[in-house]
Amino acid sequence: MTVVTKVRHHWALSVFTLFFLPLTLVLGVWQLDRAQQKDELALSLAALEQALHKAPGDSLTALVDYQRVTLNAQFIKPYVWFRDNQVVKGKVGYDAIGVVAVGPELLLVNRGWFASNGQRNPLPSMQWPKGNVTLTGRLVPNTANPYQLAADVYTSDYPQLVQALDLPQLQQQFKLPLLPWVLMLDAPSPALLTPHWQASSMTSAKHLGYAWQWFGLALTLCLLYIYRVFYSPLR
Repeated sequence: MTVVTKVRHHWALSVFTLFFLPLTLVLGVWQLDRAQQKDELALSLAALEQALHKAPGDSLTALVDYQRVTLNAQFIKPYVWFRDNQVVKGKVGYDAIGVVAVGPELLLVNRGWFASNGQRNPLPSMQWPKGNVTLTGRLVPNTANPYQLAADVYTSDYPQLVQALDLPQLQQQFKLPLLPWVLMLDAPSPALLTPHWQASSMTSAKHLGYAWQWFGLALTLCLLYIYRVFYSPLR
């Protein structure tokens, strides 16, 4: 029996293999690419670990993503946002976010997490530092919430409960330009609550492990196909 005849006899298995083999290979390559991205991010974070001290009046616009900075600033009242559905050590709570003036721009500051204790209406009250306070953290690019089902409604009442921070919407409330970062506090300070921000929830090693799993599945699929089509007795 010729090779073509054997393949035609196992046409369903051939179609299955032709579909899933490229898919497993693509997923393996994608995981390798993700691992490389995580390594590059780790190198970038390490290079930007030293906090730059910024004097009052200094602009931050020339800085890059994930740069650590230290600055003295005062939270602007009454602007307070609680980011909803933040989980730390199995407990649900909020991230407390305020805004400070840094030179000619405004900067959002994430103070960290605090437990909500199920309180939503009214929202819990909390103490905010008065006067200038030292703030140290990373300038993290603001990103959209991929799990957000509906847009947040911004009002003039504070604090506000939000799923994500919409910079264009927030900008409408301010006369000064809003920088594209959120300062994620990570050093002891009267403003710091419970820091929990991580650059990534998955290491490059885990991505590599997933990549080899996909490649292993591709190899297994090939071996099983070859055995079934060319070595297994026909029925």
